[in-house]
Amino acid sequence: MKDQWIDWLQYKRRHFFYGVICIVASLFIAFQVFGKLHKQSPHHFLSANKAFNEWTKNAQDFEKLEQTVQSHSELETKFGALIADKLIVRNEGEKAEGFADSVFKRVMKHTPAHTAFAEGSVLIAKGDMEKALIQAVNLKERLEKDSLLYGFNLIRIASLSRFLEASDQELSAIIELEKFINDGSEASSTLAECFREGDVTLLDYISERKK
Repeated sequence: MKDQWIDWLQYKRRHFFYGVICIVASLFIAFQVFGKLHKQSPHHFLSANKAFNEWTKNAQDFEKLEQTVQSHSELETKFGALIADKLIVRNEGEKAEGFADSVFKRVMKHTPAHTAFAEGSVLIAKGDMEKALIQAVNLKERLEKDSLLYGFNLIRIASLSRFLEASDQELSAIIELEKFINDGSEASSTLAECFREGDVTLLDYISERKK
């Protein structure tokens, strides 16, 4: 049983730490609202798109992509968001920070909570777990308790608390997360589905951690 939970946790680590769905949603809003590329720049867009696709297959091509995107400001919003997301998932927080900050500045007033959550993801990718936990706890007070982001943030608090061996704080977050999932809302159902893997569910994991 122990090996099962270790394997499941490792498989779901991206979600536990980053809440990838929420990050992508936030960055998607960023380039949908602000990232309409100039119609007179199709060549630049195609070049950037090609460079991005090549980089996702071969991380060695990052400098080429960076130069292509930074040479045309109209490309930075869309591709900057995509690049930041990929770098965050790869734990390359230092590289992600510059691209992410540029996006955050554009979307902060439109999606402040999602932006704050994404900022926490950059902190995690940089390895600053303590600061990320403090940020997540502060964010929790600003969120609606029936929102999907609230559920993801609870998972972040619980997982970071476990990482930092703050057992009391982890247990508190786990209990609140269990209540959130059991309320039967659309947000709680979506969250639970994100973490379902075969017969293993988030509630199973919570039950195991409560022991």
